[in-house]
Amino acid sequence: MSTILKHAALMAAALLCALPGVALAASSKLQLIVGGEAYDGPPRFEVMFDGKVLGAAAVNAAIDTGTAGRFADAADKSAYVESFSFDIPEDVFKPGAEVRVRLINEAYGGDGSNRDRNLYLAAVAVNGRAVTVSGLSTQGIRADTGNEVLGEFLVLRDGNVEGVSRAPVGGWPLPGAADAAAAPVAGTLKAPVAVQALRLPAEGEEVVQTASLDRAPSTRPDPACTRDELYNVVGFNENSNDLTPRLKARLDQILADIGEQKCKVLVTGYSSKQGNHATNALFAIERAQNVLGYLKQAGLRFEKATASGGGATEQFGATSYANRRVVISIAP
Repeated sequence: MSTILKHAALMAAALLCALPGVALAASSKLQLIVGGEAYDGPPRFEVMFDGKVLGAAAVNAAIDTGTAGRFADAADKSAYVESFSFDIPEDVFKPGAEVRVRLINEAYGGDGSNRDRNLYLAAVAVNGRAVTVSGLSTQGIRADTGNEVLGEFLVLRDGNVEGVSRAPVGGWPLPGAADAAAAPVAGTLKAPVAVQALRLPAEGEEVVQTASLDRAPSTRPDPACTRDELYNVVGFNENSNDLTPRLKARLDQILADIGEQKCKVLVTGYSSKQGNHATNALFAIERAQNVLGYLKQAGLRFEKATASGGGATEQFGATSYANRRVVISIAP
């Protein structure tokens, strides 16, 4: 498999902030997608939320550097990547909290041995809101250090550095909030829903563009949102998050249908079940982020907008093509 991800547009969604004394509707979840290199055992890490240790885990799928080579050289890195889930206690959850990940059993076989234990952090998600490598950073325990990135992964070589995800713009969503209702990064799916699909332009068909990437912001009052729609965006290529001309034409159709109304927008990405679970979760997130980024650049007006990953699914049909999609929910 080729490179799993490309840098996605960072989400700039406005989410609800927690109010003091408000009881949370459900348990908060923190999810990680992590790869690893093993030497005399798999790498272990601990994860912290707002400075509180939530737990520790081992990347048992990590590549054995003594027998199978290095993570960086692996053609299919997805085989050495896992997804992890941790509960966030109600009294610990804060919308603006940092997430930190640290390798806790660093080991090295010495110069020339090629044996090492390392972590490769690909994504952090809290209550369904995800941050990928473009939003992650490396910080040293004794002094800040520059980021080391390998493709879509932030590299953590020893316990002297931590992988840090600051809260996204607007903060982590509340558990069970409408904006985070989509399935989390680990791939748990909501019940299937009936989605009305608009026709996708055929190959070679001339498309009349209905939205421009450099459209000037409207100065008119925001019309009340009266739309309650679900739109399918189907046609992502295998192992790709790219918005092809056909996909952009589909998004332009949706923009024209929404018009100037300022609604709540929830974008949920999906992948097929073909391939590795953790890889599919990453594809789902990035497809949603790319779609939301395009809609925003094209001038979509919104009250709240969120991109989230629904993981791998077969709910949309028997073919992989049918399940490589994004679903856009528009509601008042």
